Amino acid sequence: MNKFITFLSKLSFWRYVATFTLLAIIISELLIFLQNFLLTGSCFDKSHLIVGFITPAIVGFIVFIISAYLIRYLTDIQKQLQNVQEVANIGFWEFDVRTNSLYWSDEVYKIFGLHPQEFEATYEGFLKYVHPDDRDYLTKEYAASIEEKRDYNVTHRVVQKSGIIRYVEEKCKHYYDLQGNVIKSLGTVYDVTDRALSSDKMQKLFDLQTNIVIQTNGKVLKKANQSFLTFFDFSSLEEFLKVYSCICDRFVENDKFFHLGKVPEGKIWTEVLATTPEKERVVSMLDKELVAHAFSVSVNHFEDDDYIVSFSDISETILEQLSLQKKVFHDTLTHAYNRYFFENNIKIIKEAVYKNDKYLGLIMFDIDKFKDVNDTYGHNIGDIVLKRLVQVVKESIRENDILIRWGGEEFIVILEIESIDKLKQVAEHIRMKVENYNFIEVNQITCSFGITLHKHNETMDQTIERADKALYSAKNSGRNKVSQE
Repeated sequence: MNKFITFLSKLSFWRYVATFTLLAIIISELLIFLQNFLLTGSCFDKSHLIVGFITPAIVGFIVFIISAYLIRYLTDIQKQLQNVQEVANIGFWEFDVRTNSLYWSDEVYKIFGLHPQEFEATYEGFLKYVHPDDRDYLTKEYAASIEEKRDYNVTHRVVQKSGIIRYVEEKCKHYYDLQGNVIKSLGTVYDVTDRALSSDKMQKLFDLQTNIVIQTNGKVLKKANQSFLTFFDFSSLEEFLKVYSCICDRFVENDKFFHLGKVPEGKIWTEVLATTPEKERVVSMLDKELVAHAFSVSVNHFEDDDYIVSFSDISETILEQLSLQKKVFHDTLTHAYNRYFFENNIKIIKEAVYKNDKYLGLIMFDIDKFKDVNDTYGHNIGDIVLKRLVQVVKESIRENDILIRWGGEEFIVILEIESIDKLKQVAEHIRMKVENYNFIEVNQITCSFGITLHKHNETMDQTIERADKALYSAKNSGRNKVSQE
């Protein structure tokens, strides 16, 4: 249809009327010749031929004048649409899924570095100009938008005929039949190269900063620098966003620092921080080794609702950091982590484990007949035993495994593991190390162990309850054993 209108628009107004009126007369006379021959055996009947000339001449003239005005109107609209597309640098496309036919407006060809209508557009031809590294992602995203019945919106690179790389943003809406099958996609192509290059320059500027720097509206994390990725141990912002939606999810909930619990309902944390006195704009976050750091935060309005937020590490210059790491998160006797650490960080630990497609394993253990140690040797010796036990266990587990003093002589080890069998091997290894260690003051002690894996659909309290049940099963069956639940 678009090609037909384009062809008609090339004819002048009266040439169009004359051409199609003459065409109507010729067709009418030919039909009359045929009718005369079939009825009389002769092609010529003057009265019929005159009527066959006059009627289409008059009627055709009127009809084609009207249609000429309509064609001119449609042509003007098409030209206006083309002008708008050229000014906005936006192209239009239509893909008929049933016939596998694709239409591109002239501007789409220009954006792809081609002459208008240089070749008949096809999906395969389109992919030819998409950057090789973006083709798979683009194809999967288009298919996913159809399957999920949502609009398609993707930014990707195209390689023009001359070899120049441009960035384009594509948006489209799908249309479906009554059975829910897609029949058509209508979309636009917008050249966003300048915006993309500006974004790249801004990213390079971000990455030059040694502080953690992000761009956010307080709800969505839009940009982050390399210091951010290094601190949290993620390969890209996209990987981080698969686990968290906001850097504020990593704020430690401690009254000495700013955290989400201090944000009034209905407010956004960036806006609250921006109006918070400077000395109170301090947050604490755990790094990839789960070591707490303190950060001074600066919040600057960027554009629209976005803010540029910078986090300066001040851990070495404030006493609160020492309090946070040693007194708040660590047991004062054994220096193992404590329950407060567990409660504040288990969510982060779980998400880090599941990010690696592993299981969260839990080993709960306690010292067999520890009351006898205290009663026989005194509580001072009991404390020494607890501290040495923590040393033995830490030497028996990996650096990233987490040892927590749960209470009294009861401990928990949290670790990333492949299976329950692997978890049992770790627990047996710890059990044997403890059994064979010479606790000088008391000679020898043993421990009983309960192990389990966290299930995705349960709370950590339920996981701990299962481990505790397994621990008591080990103790009731003779102690110095590993039982699983």
